Amino acid sequence: MRDPREDWRRFDAEAIPSKVSTPQLDSFLHEVKTEAAGRPLMLLDVGCGSGQLSRRLFEQGFSVLGVDINSGALHAAEHNAASANTVGRSLRFAVADFAEDGSPQLDGGPFDVVVCQLVISIIGDMRHRANLLRHARENLRPGGRIFLSASGVSDTINAGYARLYAEDLPLTGERYTYLSRNDSGKVLYMTHHFTVDELTNLLEAAGFDEISVVTERETSSRRPDEAAYFLYATCRSKQ
Repeated sequence: MRDPREDWRRFDAEAIPSKVSTPQLDSFLHEVKTEAAGRPLMLLDVGCGSGQLSRRLFEQGFSVLGVDINSGALHAAEHNAASANTVGRSLRFAVADFAEDGSPQLDGGPFDVVVCQLVISIIGDMRHRANLLRHARENLRPGGRIFLSASGVSDTINAGYARLYAEDLPLTGERYTYLSRNDSGKVLYMTHHFTVDELTNLLEAAGFDEISVVTERETSSRRPDEAAYFLYATCRSKQ
């Protein structure tokens, strides 16, 4: 069995996949800021990579802590954030493993908002996913909100994914889970695609309510010429 945490610790910081266009997240954060009515907000960006999104969220008015398991990516994030300096707000980064069983020790919480872009799809197996959501809830204030995106089951619109699910099932032991590979066939990391019910049940089990999951048909993160479903979930930490 692969250790997904080691895959991501060693991953080339410049090659970490990310999404540039985030209309669902932007709409969610506008709603959050409207609800806060000018109150300063603390945001936790889980799986921040080299920090491009964290920087953008800081520029939108949040105090941001970006966390990731990849120290090389965080070094790049800190370098890129060196010029960010606004009175009353901060942009910081820290190494943290949200897949482990033990709770990460973070400074600055509890947070008003947690953002987790596609991390749950690539963090590892069922236990790692449950840990991620549990740690996210632990770091939210009661009633705090989370935005989470995930890859959705896409075999009905993409024959390539149907093939990957079937071929890699003996290796992963889990339906809709496959091994993401580079162009030469080298395994990079494990990826899981979610159904809406599966993701909803995980969020409920982790202690979230007011759960909403929206499905969007887009293009694959690593295969821009292929179709894929993405799931966008918003919810609250229970009071």
